Amino acid sequence: MKLSENLRTNQKVQLTSWKSPSDPSTGRFSAGVNTQNIPQGFIWKDGHPYWRTGPWNGQFFTGAHGWVLDYHRGYTLVYDKEEIVYSTFAYVNGLGLSKQFLDSQGNIKQLLWDDGKEDSEVVGFALANECDFYGTCGAFGSCYALSSPICSCLKGFEPKIVEEWNRGNWMSGCVRRTPLQCERVNNRSEGGGKADWFLKLEMIKVPDFAEWSYRTKDDCRKQCLENCSCVAYAYDTGIGCMSWSGNLIDLQKFSTGGLDIYIRLSYLEFENERNLKVIFTITVIIGAMAIPSTAYFFWRWMTKKRARKNRSRESLPSKNLNNVKLHELPTFSLEELAIATNNFHVANMLGRGGFGTVYKGKLHDGQEIAVKKLSRSSGQGLEEFMNEVFVISKLQHRNLVRLLGCCIEGEENMLVYEYMSNKSLDAIVFADICLLNMQCTAFSQRNQTFLALVCCYLRLLVGEKPLAFMMINSTT
Repeated sequence: MKLSENLRTNQKVQLTSWKSPSDPSTGRFSAGVNTQNIPQGFIWKDGHPYWRTGPWNGQFFTGAHGWVLDYHRGYTLVYDKEEIVYSTFAYVNGLGLSKQFLDSQGNIKQLLWDDGKEDSEVVGFALANECDFYGTCGAFGSCYALSSPICSCLKGFEPKIVEEWNRGNWMSGCVRRTPLQCERVNNRSEGGGKADWFLKLEMIKVPDFAEWSYRTKDDCRKQCLENCSCVAYAYDTGIGCMSWSGNLIDLQKFSTGGLDIYIRLSYLEFENERNLKVIFTITVIIGAMAIPSTAYFFWRWMTKKRARKNRSRESLPSKNLNNVKLHELPTFSLEELAIATNNFHVANMLGRGGFGTVYKGKLHDGQEIAVKKLSRSSGQGLEEFMNEVFVISKLQHRNLVRLLGCCIEGEENMLVYEYMSNKSLDAIVFADICLLNMQCTAFSQRNQTFLALVCCYLRLLVGEKPLAFMMINSTT
């Protein structure tokens, strides 16, 4: 079968689709060769472009990316004096017979019969994604099936109607953001600026309406640069020089294959891009320097903080313990106190204060003790602890709970007191009041507190046995 267009008579041989799989009347789709400028294969829907192959380079169609490879290369394009012929001459695997047709959905298919087989094999091409449809992204828009959204404006261009573009209606396309230098010179609005430049895009299905000329690659670029109406050019060894003026329609990006195209832009776009690259580079460099620098200074700060803390731990005990040793204050090991308090079990806890917890314990000789364990979360716990050791060690009195010793081991700091069984202070105080023949119920709460202090003072004076466990506030 031959698809052709006679340049002299304008007669065409094309494929036409059925109206439906069961209705052989003429459908909405047709396929054939477009010989305008550079030959391309087209599928039309109701007479309008529906899909195109891209330019023929002598071996294959450069934009038919979705075509099955072997099926694709079973075509050739033949020129003669009167017509350009786009025909199927043989399937590459050497099958005997083939039949090509256009189905009712606009897909090109081919029936293949292998020698010695009765059943046919159906192969063909169908539009793989939305980017295959002609002009999906409008003028100066590029379609890439692997991106989201699939349409984007070319660099140096912006959506013509932003609201529609953001809603996913891309048919209005894009417009140039910065006027070309050649346009400003021609309009005499500005002169003396830098010349326009070309942005290279790779792996592209080049736009429709290319103009062909027989030039080298360098001459192709020069010719486009000198012509202000030229908005893009491309060069392929099998095709030659291609250039475009006006809108760029049906431009598609591939992940493989395609051609390189050069888009004309104002030099200001290049300067903006260069400035952005400089800013990005500087930002990356500063960030690369700032991160390790910040980490280093943080490490130094933490190291100094730890050193100050260690020095505080080392210097403060040594200063005050020298005074404590004058009174021959015994020291206990951490293991000894852990055994005495059942490993500081919660059942042995007597109470909890701002600087630590007090546990009841029993030494190996049977003596009951109260162990005040300094809390690690206390910011000034060590200083408070040493002050308490220093002060209480000098206040040993038969009417005060005696400090039996201390434990300073690693990060653990503890005070060991003699244990006094819990007893109500009211019972003791007001028992003394009764001894003074005072009626307890005759006083207000404030008077009771005052009398309690008086009784405690009297006990200290007469030298009776200790009343209760008393804690020294080491900050005062």
